[in-house]
Amino acid sequence: MDLESRNQFISYIDAALIFVWGIFFLAFPFVFSTLTTESVILPKQIFLSAVVLVSLLFLAVKMVIAQQVKFRATPLDVPIALFAFALLLSSLLSINRFDSLIAFVPLLLAILGYYVVVNILRRENAVSFAIYALVASASAIAALAVFSFLKVYPLPFAYTHTPSFTPLGSLLEQAVFLVALFPLCVQLGLPLFKGDTSSKTIAHMAAACIIGAGILVTLAQLVTTQKPLILPFETGFQTAFAAISQDTGRIAQGFFFGNGFGNYASAFTRFKQASFNANPALWFVPFTQSSSLVLELLATTGIVGMLSFFLILFRSLTKPSQKKTNPMYFSIAILALAAFFLPFSFEGITFLFLFLAIFTSIEAFKHPHSFFDIEPRVVALKKGLIALHQTQEQSTTNQRYEYSAALPYTTAILLLVFVGVVGFYAGKYVISNIDFQKSILAANNNNGSITYTLQVQALNTFPYQSSYYRIFSQTNIALANSIAASQPKASSPSAQAQQTIYGLIQQGITTARTATILSPQTVGNWQNLASVYRSLIGLGQNADNFTIASMQQAITLDSNNPQEYLTLGGLYYQLGQYDNAIRQFQQSITLKQDYPNAYYNLAHAYEQKQDTADALSNLQIVKQLVANDKANYDKVSLEIDELQKSAPSSGANSASPGPVPATTNKAAPEQTQPLNVNGQQSSLPSQPTQIPLQATPTPTPTK
Repeated sequence: MDLESRNQFISYIDAALIFVWGIFFLAFPFVFSTLTTESVILPKQIFLSAVVLVSLLFLAVKMVIAQQVKFRATPLDVPIALFAFALLLSSLLSINRFDSLIAFVPLLLAILGYYVVVNILRRENAVSFAIYALVASASAIAALAVFSFLKVYPLPFAYTHTPSFTPLGSLLEQAVFLVALFPLCVQLGLPLFKGDTSSKTIAHMAAACIIGAGILVTLAQLVTTQKPLILPFETGFQTAFAAISQDTGRIAQGFFFGNGFGNYASAFTRFKQASFNANPALWFVPFTQSSSLVLELLATTGIVGMLSFFLILFRSLTKPSQKKTNPMYFSIAILALAAFFLPFSFEGITFLFLFLAIFTSIEAFKHPHSFFDIEPRVVALKKGLIALHQTQEQSTTNQRYEYSAALPYTTAILLLVFVGVVGFYAGKYVISNIDFQKSILAANNNNGSITYTLQVQALNTFPYQSSYYRIFSQTNIALANSIAASQPKASSPSAQAQQTIYGLIQQGITTARTATILSPQTVGNWQNLASVYRSLIGLGQNADNFTIASMQQAITLDSNNPQEYLTLGGLYYQLGQYDNAIRQFQQSITLKQDYPNAYYNLAHAYEQKQDTADALSNLQIVKQLVANDKANYDKVSLEIDELQKSAPSSGANSASPGPVPATTNKAAPEQTQPLNVNGQQSSLPSQPTQIPLQATPTPTPTK
């Protein structure tokens, strides 16, 4: 291929990349789908991953055709690379390693998106095209918000016909996105007031007006009907600093690299304080995000991750006198400020890196002396020395160089290997996720056979997602229950049915245990394992002991959650160990002194011990706590009347109820849980001869 043909082909590649990324900036906020288990974030991750991987393929081809490796050096290259490296190390050192790596890969591709964009936006018209796409996207999001608020729904999907719908997933994300782009539109539209009536200036000012209206509508909903659920800052601070200082057995790893990127949920359950239970609206919420991005990075990526993130912001925002004329400067500043006060999802972090890419590309035109292209080459000297040479360095010697084509081919091969490996596993993950979503729809239609088949298929395709195993274990137990319930009552199950039931039970246990092995610090996995074993009490040997052990592991990981002690107390109650049950219910009350269900279960445990006085005393407390809940109030009032009628007329047990503790002497503000004695929702029928269950050699998870 001659030089002219090469240059023409390279220009086609550059134009294609600019076009692809322009479409990406326009479409990214609008990408959502019901084909995956998560309808907003995951489709956007898939879209971003596809664009970045395709871009890397184009760049690899370009290197081979041009016979050179050339990339733009920017002041943010090193800080962003350090941040990516910190995230990688935090993921590799995490106890929940697979969950952390699954969360890390999409963000790594977003970071690579920064490097791709700064290397393709080399002309001013390319940068303008990217900005126009962003502005058009934000304007469309704002217009959709206004229409939805007015109950006019432009999108044809029924589930989007609600005033609070947004393609960004949450109104908080929408507000941050619109507020960040508003100053960009204003700055580009201001020349209109100086007499510039060009179509571009008018369009930007019109976009500013539309986005401003979208901001007002979004903020109005956020402060009225759609208040966001955000972790209080005191809890965010407390859990973040506890995660880097109190992680028993891994103090150094925790301090430098945190709990593992994407694993804030486990940090929250392990390190939240008992005082969090005093919050009536949030105490039962399993938060997966901290109060702000900065606090979440501190908890999950440690000091190294947080400081490298600070370095990115510092290098971006310093010397404002030189940078404030950059139309993206205030957008970056707004996102940086929001990172200190608001939680960010994948969307928010992606917007930050892509905005940084456009910002840096604009700076390259404004201050070209701070930006340059690096072209490393493998150089063969006359004496055979192999060295790296940069094209911008001026040779001061008379040495002769022979440039080798090895570096472009080697770099292209490395890029192809990276794209192939990441694309292979990402593709398997996406296919697995789609299959799992289909299985959930099948389960909703009560089609157990299809549900089972699709979940097996999903696990075989991508066997690293602990939540899949957790759900699949429940599917196995539910199918075993269904088969057992379908047998005639007067007859024993056939040998084939019995073998099928036992096989499903063992598979349910195995997959539940696999979830705890993949993610041993996820409390939900231990709760699920306990639930599986609990459903087998009376059918499986030592099922009660295995259930207790699994519940205790859950308590180890969520030691300040009163619901965990209520569940363990309910198990002891089920087993007739009322003293143990009482101790667990009392511990639950200690952690949350206005917890009606804990008092209710404690009352019934006392009743089983024939301690009528204490039973009545606790029921009276329950009655006061549920005074605002008529159904529960009537239920407990009836139980009190019946218990008083059945109580002896004299003796210790007939004593009148004592005074209600001051800390519980008022109704709970909200009581949405029905009062009940904690028990297993469903269980397999007991058998005279119990089947052997797998032993559960579960290691104690790190506190």
